[in-house]
Amino acid sequence: MGLLLEMIEIIYNLLIGLSRVTFNLFFGSWRRCILTLILVGIVTFVVYQYRNNHKNDYKNKESVLIKWFESLSQESRKKNESKVKELIRVIKAVGSIISLFFLDVGIHFMNLFPFWNRQRKRFKKEVKPRLRFKTWRSLLGMMGLFGLLSLMFSAYLTSIVRECLRIILSYVKNQNVYFDWKSLYLTNLFNFKILLEIPTIAIPLALLLFFLAIKSAKINWEHYRNYNNNEHGDDRFATVRELKHQYVMIPDRKERYKGKSGIPIVHLNAFNIQGLTLSSRMVYSSNRLNKIMTNLEKNALLSQYKAGYYLVDQQTINVLIVGGTRTGKGESMVNPTIDIISRAKDQSSMIIGDPKGELSQASYETLRKRNYNVQILSFQDMDFSVSYNPLALAISAAKHGYYEKVQARVNKVAEAIYRTPKKNGVGTGNQKYWEDTSISLFNAIAIALIDRAAEAIKVGEKDAWETVTIRNVATFLTDLGSEFVFVDENNEVTSPDNEAAMRKTKLTHYFDTLRQINQLRYSKFREMADINFRSSDFASEETKGNIYSSMLSGINLFLQDNIARLTSKNNLNLLDFGNPRRLTIQFRTSANVALPNPYAFQTATINIFEDKAQRLGIKRTGKQLIKNAKATIDEAGYLTYVISPELPERTRIEVTFDSPNNEAEIFDHKYIFKATKEYERKQGRIVIDRYTRDKILLGMKIEVVQKPKATIFDKQSIEFVYSEKPLALFLVTPPNRNEYGFLFTLLIDQIFNANYEVALNGGRSNIRRIQFLFDEFANIPAVPNLSQKLSIALGQNFQFMLIVQNLEQLIEKYGQEETANVIGNSSLFSLIKTNSLDTNEKFSKMLGNKTIDTRKSAQAVLNEANPNVDQSTEKQELLTVTQLAKLQAGEVVTIRTVKARDLKGHKVTPDPVFAHGRTEMPFRYMFLDDEFNQSKTAADIGYKSLHRGLNLKALSINPLVTAAALDEWVKAVKAKKDTSFPTRYYKLAKKEETKKTIADQKEEVLADEFNTGLDLP
Repeated sequence: MGLLLEMIEIIYNLLIGLSRVTFNLFFGSWRRCILTLILVGIVTFVVYQYRNNHKNDYKNKESVLIKWFESLSQESRKKNESKVKELIRVIKAVGSIISLFFLDVGIHFMNLFPFWNRQRKRFKKEVKPRLRFKTWRSLLGMMGLFGLLSLMFSAYLTSIVRECLRIILSYVKNQNVYFDWKSLYLTNLFNFKILLEIPTIAIPLALLLFFLAIKSAKINWEHYRNYNNNEHGDDRFATVRELKHQYVMIPDRKERYKGKSGIPIVHLNAFNIQGLTLSSRMVYSSNRLNKIMTNLEKNALLSQYKAGYYLVDQQTINVLIVGGTRTGKGESMVNPTIDIISRAKDQSSMIIGDPKGELSQASYETLRKRNYNVQILSFQDMDFSVSYNPLALAISAAKHGYYEKVQARVNKVAEAIYRTPKKNGVGTGNQKYWEDTSISLFNAIAIALIDRAAEAIKVGEKDAWETVTIRNVATFLTDLGSEFVFVDENNEVTSPDNEAAMRKTKLTHYFDTLRQINQLRYSKFREMADINFRSSDFASEETKGNIYSSMLSGINLFLQDNIARLTSKNNLNLLDFGNPRRLTIQFRTSANVALPNPYAFQTATINIFEDKAQRLGIKRTGKQLIKNAKATIDEAGYLTYVISPELPERTRIEVTFDSPNNEAEIFDHKYIFKATKEYERKQGRIVIDRYTRDKILLGMKIEVVQKPKATIFDKQSIEFVYSEKPLALFLVTPPNRNEYGFLFTLLIDQIFNANYEVALNGGRSNIRRIQFLFDEFANIPAVPNLSQKLSIALGQNFQFMLIVQNLEQLIEKYGQEETANVIGNSSLFSLIKTNSLDTNEKFSKMLGNKTIDTRKSAQAVLNEANPNVDQSTEKQELLTVTQLAKLQAGEVVTIRTVKARDLKGHKVTPDPVFAHGRTEMPFRYMFLDDEFNQSKTAADIGYKSLHRGLNLKALSINPLVTAAALDEWVKAVKAKKDTSFPTRYYKLAKKEETKKTIADQKEEVLADEFNTGLDLP
């Protein structure tokens, strides 16, 4: 007992001595006190800055417990439950949380045992010593430490030696003296005064111990020093701490977050019951366990709270992801990415590849609740699809008189149909010839239909533009290309007995007639159609038949009723994806387009104000939303301006032409417009959206308040497209119906090109980001100029996320060079898992190498106690090919190429990211089952289609009647008779009918067709 008390006293004295030394060190003088206070202030400031920088912006400061109880009360009020049932609900929820907690703890506890956790060591292939000195500073520090220890031991030993000498001297003098046990107290370690009291003993002893200490430090330094200087490579994965500095942290579900949408990099579980449950599911998963956990979470209303955080890249970047079949790429990347994009404050429009239709069905309700305008283009069930006319962009350009755009957009459609992508450039030989001639012939017929519609609309055929469809292009070819006619030298139909008669197809005769009428009444469209037709009309009659067959084979699909109906209507405005608010105004001083327009190529100044209502007769000035924005009037007199901010209920728009570069004729012209939001109404009452519970906005009604007198304005002069909803378009293309694939790629190309043109002419960027997200991307036909799109897209606010099974798919579809460009233009290049050896080798090489230490031990038979350890360095891949092929569920390897700075602006090295362990990606069913419910079907959506039940006869054109009517019109024009352009309701051989109205002609044609048993138009 006495020995124990002495030991306690020794420890107590040691602590007292250490505290005194520490106090004297920091507060021994007023100078030390000031320095200590400064040091404490600096440390406090650094800690505060660190906490402030890493503080989660998305943590709700409101008490989570209070919010949870309120949600339980709201749930009870919805069901009109009594107080007793509400109490039972609370007790049940608390019990569910407790059960869930113990279930989670049990799973994690069982995971500690090898019989349950069957994981093995996979990635750490280097055994490092526990003690490692890396720099020469370590040697100096070790020398200093060992020197201090030697000094302390010198003081301690000196005190013992002094006591021993005292005892020896007392025995010599025959004195009865006892040994002073205080000399053994550890406090003597700090009794440095004794070194000066007995220098003859202390100094030699101190020098000896100091020499041994320095020698020991040198030996330890040589033995444990780090000889690894990264000679073979210094590549490594980014740490979680670095990623937190470089990427924005957002909640993984439910909550909205600031800024633009992002691409997930890694996932971190939250320190709450939801995060613990999610980690349990990621550690161990079974259908029964998932069902139990899901029910417990629903009972406790925990699914409405975040379970963790995603670190996301909010920059506009391209992403290429490689994931084989059944690797969970849809569950771990596609679904969470759609969820993340839709929860951003600044939401992006999405074009999503949905091969099986599962994504649209699972996410439709969630996206609608998040204010998305969800559209589905389905080639699987076309009666539940949006209507899409591939020629809609060309029709829009024709309405505005943009002739070059009409030619370019029609040609794009033809290229998508007929041009076969080549891996090594454009094809040669016969194949290219048939493609070129088919494209020219398609362009000719399509532009001829546009010309017919432009003329017919002038004489009252209001739905003339709706006849410009690919189905009518096909019927023109089949009806006119398969029949022949004999004509004389004036291109007039004659008898075959006529010696001067020439045999032509009716299609050739039709375009010859177009050329004749164009010489009498010029039209740019007719000229364009004629030029395109002549480029395919050099061949013999036999070869022409082959050209017609080649062209028909490409568009034969549009003769199917389902495809014909889908492509005969259009309610998909492609410009709404990136520019949903567009003001288009045509300025002109004369209705005669042949006269010069003084507004053409002039600069307009736009100012937009909030238009506040008057109160008590006092006019109030509203906030100025757009100030002195500049825009150029195009050749046709159109001003097209993209409005970035959302507008209030009433808006005043002013357009002036007081720019010093403008002509004096229009310098003083000023236009004022008033725009008011319009909402959907039913029986006079505003309709409420059942998903968002907001009013359904139809657009903005615009009125002219002030304009110069010498100008012309009508309803067609102003078009104001206004929407506040982002678009989400799902492209459902069954993998077993490859014949529809070209429409998929054509739509992608049209969306990109149309919005790119507007972005260049406007603010150099789309006002809303457009994100293309394509799973199984290599299973669709090649997208034209893909690498070029990826390289120029980012500056105009486009973003591509492409998912393929392996790189060989891309090489087969696009060729080696194009695939290399696609990879080079992808800022994030990720691997989920694939069994492709070439793909894994590519990733392994791009990840790089690191330098590892290797140690070899050699033992001599006669000296086993002292083995010879040989240490060296070797090169090792960051991840080997076999390791990449064995990635587990949720693990993702990401190679970054363009990450230059962190969130604070500091330069960073874009080290690759390995999401595994605590950062691995959770699957959708683990935490997003409410938002993306896979049990939903098309019947739950109830999607309404514009073309459902469409009578194709109503939009068809009888090519034979049209050709004959054109012949009569040419004759009448040549005879200088006052006759109008024949509409599609024109009746042959009854000249008096031309004096009747279009409505009368249409009614009689319908009656005749009904009487003859034909389908009504």
